[in-house]
Amino acid sequence: MIKQLELGTILGAIVLFVWSALAWMIIPWPGEPLRHFTSEDAIVAAIKANVPRSGNYLIPNEPQRLPGMTEEQYQKAMKDAEDRMNNGPMVFAAVRLEPVSMAKAMVLGFLTNVIAVFLACVLLLQTDRLSYRGRVLFVAGLGLLVFLAGHLDEWNWWGFSTAYMMMQLGALVIGWILSGLVIAKFVRGKTAV
Repeated sequence: MIKQLELGTILGAIVLFVWSALAWMIIPWPGEPLRHFTSEDAIVAAIKANVPRSGNYLIPNEPQRLPGMTEEQYQKAMKDAEDRMNNGPMVFAAVRLEPVSMAKAMVLGFLTNVIAVFLACVLLLQTDRLSYRGRVLFVAGLGLLVFLAGHLDEWNWWGFSTAYMMMQLGALVIGWILSGLVIAKFVRGKTAV
């Protein structure tokens, strides 16, 4: 069982990592999932002038209840924020002001894949009497679960484009199917058919 877990985890994580790299860097997904600003320089200048530190930002954001603010003032600020949300634009942004190390991001990405695939292998080991195809579908279902539980709300709440969400769906589910093809060869569950 340990050997199943080791081989399934390492080989499955490699497949998932390679597919993810291809999906993000090479595959031309339809529908323009990541659009371009008309002037990146103007956006960068606005961010540098208005973003005090790295983090997630929301426009319009819920107003803060400042010391000394009356309930009436706070309710007016809430109404103003609601009006801005109803009239648009709305922006949800992850801002990183520090330089990005691609090598560090790749290492962390691979380690994340190892942990996720390890957990998938542990779950697969708990199954009983699944055929090879059943084991692949089980792992693919986990990839679909990752998308549904971890990403679909970004479309609903933050306005991520449908093209971006379809790219995420393809990158995740196809990656987990490919990884599942490898994992299912080694991780057979309690009683494999």
